[in-house]
Amino acid sequence: MITNFEDFCTWAFVIIDDLWKELSPAFTRTGPQPACSDSELITLAVVGECKGWDQETELISNWRNYQYLFLHIPERSRFNRRRRNLMGAINCIRQSLLALLDLAQEQQTVLDSLPLPIIEFRHAHFSPARSYWSSQGARYGKVATKKQTIFGYKLQLLVTFNGVIVDFELAGANQPDLRVGLELLENHPGLTVVRDKAYISQCTVYP
Repeated sequence: MITNFEDFCTWAFVIIDDLWKELSPAFTRTGPQPACSDSELITLAVVGECKGWDQETELISNWRNYQYLFLHIPERSRFNRRRRNLMGAINCIRQSLLALLDLAQEQQTVLDSLPLPIIEFRHAHFSPARSYWSSQGARYGKVATKKQTIFGYKLQLLVTFNGVIVDFELAGANQPDLRVGLELLENHPGLTVVRDKAYISQCTVYP
């Protein structure tokens, strides 16, 4: 029985540590093992998301209040770098944890996209950062609801009616919502999905 935050942290770490043992062979590491293990760092990231600690500075600061649970809290830039390197594993583990929570069993969901501009459009063509972001998948694309063009990404979110994010996919801003949304839903059969006109129909049941 989970009765408080400390219990939830312990439960999450035990589950994540077991899952990481299966995933870790696919993630090679060079150099010495860090004081904060990969499974601990993933726990810090995932549990921090559950607490709503959205900014890394806030997340690291809040975790220092629970250093009796995790003795080695990495500094912000190192945490950021390691979390980015482990992003694929974190998403797999996030999906596995969701499957164990009652809140994520809701079959009625909403699918929608969120524009994420990286560089202000009028500066993007001349910005020295554009080539870097282009190599990371950022693209020019239209946002019909705002009648504007952005340089960046669109984030596809699949969310239950009670607000739990079931899954997400980040794609270049030029990618059609319909195509990316259908790819996302291939991993989630049996859901009733409410969508807007960008996805052709308002409500579809996927077998």
